[in-house]
Amino acid sequence: MRVPRLCWRRSVRFCRVAMLLIGVATHAARADEVTEQINEALEAYRNHDMQSAVAALDAAANLLRQGRAEGMKKLLPAPPAGWTADPPESTAVSVAMLGGGITANRSYHNGIQQVEVQIVTDSPMLQGLAALVGGPLGTIGGLKTVVIGGRRFSYIENDHSYVTLVADKVIVKITGNADTPDPTLRSFIGLFDYPGVEKLAH
Repeated sequence: MRVPRLCWRRSVRFCRVAMLLIGVATHAARADEVTEQINEALEAYRNHDMQSAVAALDAAANLLRQGRAEGMKKLLPAPPAGWTADPPESTAVSVAMLGGGITANRSYHNGIQQVEVQIVTDSPMLQGLAALVGGPLGTIGGLKTVVIGGRRFSYIENDHSYVTLVADKVIVKITGNADTPDPTLRSFIGLFDYPGVEKLAH
């Protein structure tokens, strides 16, 4: 009996996704939970329960995203002297919701001055940003390309922010309020652990 081509393709795709998640799970902080969900997915797949298999794989993927989001929070810089900071926050959204993405952000305060630092990865915004940062479209969009500490940034005047793309996979955005002078905002750029961000990207 021939297996319908569509079913065969789904089987191959399922196995590839499962093997990919298994490989990633060995390095994940929540590896035990991820492995448990993957095993449940494989068992359901063997029993031809595709709905349960997909649900378990989705759960494993969500656990991996959450673990990655927690790791991103650790890359947000400590407040500089004279500043205080809110606790770091992170979100992990699946591709099914608004295109997906993992975000970590933190707000810093010094009197009336405020700076927000944000790291974003696995986001549909990456492709558009790559075309803007340092490219000809950036000029059309009102962006200004600047080089700070040997790294290229785009300055967005209307929200007083600097944006850069790290390893073509991670967005770093530093935004100041109207009371934050530009030199102060630029000083936050130097607080970042860019090698750590690049490691995250890989």
